[in-house]
Order: sequence, then C-alpha cells, then structure tokens
Amino acid sequence: MYSYQEMVSMLNSGGYRLTGQRLLILETLQSFHGSFSALELEKKVMKKDQSVGRATLFRALDLFLEKGILEKIHRESGDDVYIVGSSGHHHHLICRVCGLIRDIEACPFGEDLRAIVQQEGFSDTLHRVEIEGVCRACQKKQKGRIA
Repeated sequence: MYSYQEMVSMLNSGGYRLTGQRLLILETLQSFHGSFSALELEKKVMKKDQSVGRATLFRALDLFLEKGILEKIHRESGDDVYIVGSSGHHHHLICRVCGLIRDIEACPFGEDLRAIVQQEGFSDTLHRVEIEGVCRACQKKQKGRIA
C-alpha cells in the first residue's frame, strides 16, 4: 500500500496541483486498511472538512485511479470498492464475506498472454485478475455457526 508521501510524490511528478482538498483526501485514504466505498470515503472526509464537495471528491477519485494511487475492484455483488494501490504487477484475492483483499504477486498468464496479445496485434495492454472466495477467518466463523 502506497504511503502518504509516495502518493504525494506521484501527483507531484505528474505535475498535478496539491490542493488542500486533495491532500486531505490522500490523508484520509491512509485510514483505510482494506477496501472502501466512495460513500465511506466521503463520510470520513466530511468529518474532517465539510467544504469538500462531492464533485471534488469524485474528480479526485478519478485522478487517483488514473495515476495508480487507487485501484478499483469490481465485486461479484455489483458494488465497486477501492483500495490504495501498490507498486508492481499483481492481482487480487477477495473475500466475498468480509471484503478482505490480498494482493497476489504471481501472475498465472505470463508468456501465454504475451503470445496471444502479440498474435492479435495489441499493444499497451494490461490485465487484471480478481479471484473471489471465502477467507480462512470467515470459513472458521462459518464452521463455528454450523457446529
């Protein structure tokens, strides 16, 4: 997960203005230790500064997604959630019960995918894999209820 300073540097290096509102939103992102919705972020930001408008918040979310500061996760339920990004190529393992998200560093596609992309004549490709299941902790809770 990117630190506050790394996120500020990412915006700085892209030539983006570091407004007080953007900095507040970046600071608020650090309070999440897993996935969060736009509404959850909005509530936390509004507790700190009610002058941050919804349009400003959503523009910041779009910018942070574009710059890789945030990642958007599409859940099986249809809800989109966000996580603070991290460097390097990775995929996600998501608990469909508690929403826990873990990065998976290994990529099962590697050379096979590169061959397909090249054969089809694509360039500048990226891919994302999100695997949903039930984490160990939730499995234990479920077994405890059954017993």
